[in-house]
Amino acid sequence: MLFIYQLKVGLCLIAFYLLLKLLLNRETLHRAYRLSLLSAVVLSVLLPLLHVSLPQPSALGQGLVYVEGIIAEAQPSATAAAQTMSWSWLVSCAYIIYIAGIVAALLWQVLSHWRLHQLLRQGSTRRLADGTWLHVVPGSVSPFSFFRHIVISEQDYHDNPREILTHEQAHIHLHHSLDVLLLNVLVALQWWNPAAWLLRRELMLVHEYEADEAVLQRGVDARQYQLLLIRKSVGNQLFSMANNLNHQSLKKRIRMMTRKRSSRWQQLRLLAVVPVAAVLAMACGQKNDKPDEPLTVGVEVPSEGTSPEMVVVGYESAEADNVFDVVEQMPEFPGGTTELMKYLSQNLKYPKEAEAANEQGRVIVTFIVEPDGTPTSARVVQSVSPLLDAEALRVVQTMPKWTPGMQNGKTVRVNYTVPISFKLQ
Repeated sequence: MLFIYQLKVGLCLIAFYLLLKLLLNRETLHRAYRLSLLSAVVLSVLLPLLHVSLPQPSALGQGLVYVEGIIAEAQPSATAAAQTMSWSWLVSCAYIIYIAGIVAALLWQVLSHWRLHQLLRQGSTRRLADGTWLHVVPGSVSPFSFFRHIVISEQDYHDNPREILTHEQAHIHLHHSLDVLLLNVLVALQWWNPAAWLLRRELMLVHEYEADEAVLQRGVDARQYQLLLIRKSVGNQLFSMANNLNHQSLKKRIRMMTRKRSSRWQQLRLLAVVPVAAVLAMACGQKNDKPDEPLTVGVEVPSEGTSPEMVVVGYESAEADNVFDVVEQMPEFPGGTTELMKYLSQNLKYPKEAEAANEQGRVIVTFIVEPDGTPTSARVVQSVSPLLDAEALRVVQTMPKWTPGMQNGKTVRVNYTVPISFKLQ
C-alpha cells in the first residue's frame, strides 16, 4: 500500500543521508558525492519494492510488517468493529493530510515554473557559443540557470560577466537541472520527511561546489571570485527549480575552495553503503509470502441469524518445535478462503446467554493443521468471555480436514490463526 511504501522509502532516505553525510561531507570528491546522493534516492525508491524471504525475519522487518498489518486492519469498512472506528478515522485523516501535502508541494513547483518562464520573457535574449541561451533582464535578479537558460541582471552582465557566466554554464554542462527536478519530485512525495529536504539541500550545495571548481579551473583568481560571491550573497532564491549563484551556504563554499584536494582512495569509503543497502533490503523487502491469499479471517456474527461479513486481517510468521507459522505452501481450507468464510458464517451460533449479557468482541483462536490436514490443538489466545470462547473453539474443532501445508516438498505441521468477531446489532 502507498502509505507503507512511502514510510519504507523515508526510512531508506534517512539511513543513506546520514551515512553519506558522514562519509563524504568534508571531502572534495564532489562528483562522487553527487552520484552517491543520486544513487541513494534511486535505491530508496527501489529497495522497498523487493521481496526478500529470510529464514529468521529481522526485527526491523517484523516491525514494518506489523505496522503494515495494523494500518491495513484499520482501513474503513462497513463491518469494522466499533472500537476500531476511531483508529480507522485517524488513518483516513493521515491519508488526506499526506495527499494534501503532495498536492501543495506540486502546486508550489508549478508556480515556481510559471514564474520562471514569466521572467525568461523579460529583457533581451541571445545565444552563446556553447548553445546556451542568455537572458539579460532589468531589475535586481540573482543570477541563475535552468536547463539551457541563464538569467542575469543587466548590472551583473556589465560588471562581472565572465565569472558569473562560467559558473552558470558549469551548472548547465553538468546537467544539474535534472538533479534538481528529480529531487523536487522526491520532496513532493516525501514532504513529511526531513531527510528528503536535507538531501535536496545537500545535493544543491554539491552543485555549487562543482560549479565553483569549474570557475577556478578556467583560470579565474580564487580571491577575486570569493569576493564576488560575498558581494552577491544578498538576494532571494525565488525559483526552487533553478540553480542560483547565491546559495545560502556561502561560508561552506569558500571553505571548500581552500581545502586540500582529497585522495581518490577516499572513495573506497562508499563501500560502506553496500552492507547498509543489504540491511535495508532485508528489512524493507520483508513481506508476507502470499499477499494475494490472506491467511486469517475475522467473522462478524449478528444476533438475528443474518449472514455475517468477513474481515481480512493478516498473519504473523515464526517457527518453533517443528510447527511452522509460514511455509512455502500454506494449508488451505477445502475450497479456499471463500469456503472457509462460508463455513464459519454458517456454523457459528451466537450463544443466547452471551447475547442476553451483551457480550461481544473478538476471540482469536489458533490451531495446528497436521500433515494429514486435521485441525488439532485449538486454543484461545485472545479471550472475550467463556461463552464466546467456547463457541469459537467448537466451530474450529469441528472443521473438516484441510489441504496440509508443504515445506521443501514435504507435508508439515503449520499453525493457523482465526480471529472471530462477535458483534451484536
